[in-house]
Amino acid sequence: MERKEFLVASGMLVTTAMLAAFALDTSGASSEIPEEGYKNRRPHPNDFTEPILKAITLGLNAPNPHNTQAWKFKIVNDHEALLFVDEKKILPATDPPARQIHIGCGSFVAMFRMGASGLGYTPQVEYLPQGEYSFSEIGNKPVARLTVVANSVNEDPLFKHIYERQTNRGLYSGNLITEKEFNIILERTTSQHCEIKLCNDPVELPSLLELLYKGMEVECNDWNAYDESRQWFRVKDDIAEKKDGINLRTGGMKGLKRWIAETMLNGYSKKAWHNKSGIENYLKTYHEVVMTSKGVVTFTTGNNQLIDWLKCGEDYARFQLTAYDQGFFIHPLSQVLQEFASIKKLHDEFNSRMKVNAPSKVQMAVRIGRGSPLEYSYRKNTSDFIV
Repeated sequence: MERKEFLVASGMLVTTAMLAAFALDTSGASSEIPEEGYKNRRPHPNDFTEPILKAITLGLNAPNPHNTQAWKFKIVNDHEALLFVDEKKILPATDPPARQIHIGCGSFVAMFRMGASGLGYTPQVEYLPQGEYSFSEIGNKPVARLTVVANSVNEDPLFKHIYERQTNRGLYSGNLITEKEFNIILERTTSQHCEIKLCNDPVELPSLLELLYKGMEVECNDWNAYDESRQWFRVKDDIAEKKDGINLRTGGMKGLKRWIAETMLNGYSKKAWHNKSGIENYLKTYHEVVMTSKGVVTFTTGNNQLIDWLKCGEDYARFQLTAYDQGFFIHPLSQVLQEFASIKKLHDEFNSRMKVNAPSKVQMAVRIGRGSPLEYSYRKNTSDFIV
């Protein structure tokens, strides 16, 4: 039996479009940054003496699309840096305007603010210091000016969760999230920009989840969109060596099943990656996971400009850490919100259901629920981001 046939027959052929995950530690909340357990997977602020590099190092724990870590920094001095998008790490097939990549930059800024506060500094952020820019200027004009100044005793209450946060793409358990639970998360998120709403209606939720699932279905059957995941897929030694991208381990696959899958996926060809039977097999499993969601949370902005994307990222990162603080995980179901051609019909259907019309934009839709922790993911070294 050929490798491709074996994978399909054994149920091992899997997609990776939604397998990226982020840090989790179940040892309990602590405002001290743990020295061990993260050292080999994430850079640590104690590796540096410069305040700005310490704060940037903590910001690197932010959620970001496909774990591309599409950030680069120009250090101005020990207390100041400029943040840019790394234009070599954008996702043109699934994110043509680089909207999601900029949401990832906003998430970095949120974590940078939390990190600086926990280190005893007052963070200052000036978005778009050289003004808004076009797609062709991505990477050349700064996203933000980052500064850490003075000593501060105002530690952000979410600082303690910087290394614990993760995007959990596994099965969720328990009851639907209640309005009371959601309102506690929302209040402690201290949202400044997005309108954040919850759908937890037991009648409406299943059909909404079906609609969001269909977005993944479209992406998996769009050759260019789906192939973008292959390019960011990592297995075995590449996971620790490259320290980026998406993999089966942080997606929750374990044991013999994972060993077989990683062995078979190593050096994966385009032809096998786009195998129809394998995609159908994955989508069946993905559908089962999505339908265990205990609510859907949407992040909507009144406009759809660069600054809206960045500020949405801040709101999203804070919401995720606050949800974790309250015992919940979240997982983006972003396909129907994307702008590639084959998703447009579903995109319009979703907007109609949400009663959202331009210039307003649903920037993110995420599932929420309680689940089991997944494997801790990697980040590149801080020096890799400095230009």
